[in-house]
Amino acid sequence: DEVLIASIKTKMHAISPDVCEGLNLAVEMAEKDFRGVVVWSGNEPFSVGADLQAMLPAFMVAGVSAVEGAEHEMQQTMLRLRYANVPVVSAIRGMALGGGCELAVHSARRVVHMESYIGLVEVGVGLVPGAGGLTYIARRAAENAEASTGKDILPFLTEGFTAAAMAKVGTSALESRKLGYVLHSDVIVPHKDELLYVAINEAKAMANGGWRAPHKRLFPVAGRSGIATIKGSLVNMRDGGFISAHDFHIASLIANVVCGGDVDAGTLVSEEYLMALERKAFCALIEHPKTQERILGMLSTGKPVRN
Repeated sequence: DEVLIASIKTKMHAISPDVCEGLNLAVEMAEKDFRGVVVWSGNEPFSVGADLQAMLPAFMVAGVSAVEGAEHEMQQTMLRLRYANVPVVSAIRGMALGGGCELAVHSARRVVHMESYIGLVEVGVGLVPGAGGLTYIARRAAENAEASTGKDILPFLTEGFTAAAMAKVGTSALESRKLGYVLHSDVIVPHKDELLYVAINEAKAMANGGWRAPHKRLFPVAGRSGIATIKGSLVNMRDGGFISAHDFHIASLIANVVCGGDVDAGTLVSEEYLMALERKAFCALIEHPKTQERILGMLSTGKPVRN
C-alpha cells in the first residue's frame, strides 16, 4: 500500500540526465513494488528546468548532436511518466519552470501549493520548450476542441501558444490553471507543509480508484493554415516594434511545432512526431548566435537579454 517518493535533488533541482535516469528508475521500481510515485523537491523550487551551464560544455565538445541526445532523453522520460502503469503525482511548490513545468504536465496529476510559479520560460534564453511542453500544448488543444461543439483547433491553441511564446508564468496555482498548466482535476493546497501528505494520499486514492494510464493515440493538429494565421499576427507585432526579429523567429518555430508542421489542418499526429519537431527547433536555435547571446547573458547576469 506504499507510494514511492522520488525527490529531485540537484543544483536548483534542474532536470539533468541524472534526474531523468532517476525518474525512469523510480517508475520502474514503482510498477514492480509500489502503488504510485510522488515527485517532489523537498524544498523550493520544484525545478527551474534544464541546467544550461552543464549543457554548454557538451555542446562545445560534441556539437548539436550532444544536445539533441539530451533532449531526446528528457522527452522519453516525460512519456515514461505519462504512460506509467502507476499514477505519477507531482507535488509542486515554488517555481516549476521550463523542464520543471514539462515534468509536471506529463504527470498523471499535480498537487500544487497555492504560491507556486509555473510556466514555460525557454524563450527568455532564446530557445523553445524541448522536453514535451509544446507537444502538451498541441495535445491539450486537440482534446479541448474534441470536447467542444466547434472542431476548429486553432481557438483552443491560441492561449497555449501565447503562454509559451511570451514565456508567461502563472504567479499562483490559480493563475497557472488559467494558463493550462494546472487542470481542474488537480489539487491546490493552501499550506506548503500539507503538500507531500496530500500528494501521497492522492496517489493512493488514484490507485484505489482503479486508475489506468491513458492509451497512446493520434490527435489532430491545426497544420499549415494554423501556422499562417499565427505568423500573420506575429508579423504585425514585429513590424509594430513589439517583438524583435529573433523573438519573431522563435515564435514562428513554436507555431510550427504546436500546429504540427507542414501538414493539412486536421492531420492526425503522434506525440513522438511533435517531439521530433521540438528537438529540431531547439537544436536549430542553440546554434543561433542571438540565442547564444541570450544564454550567456542569462548565465553571467541572471537577467534576460533582449536582442
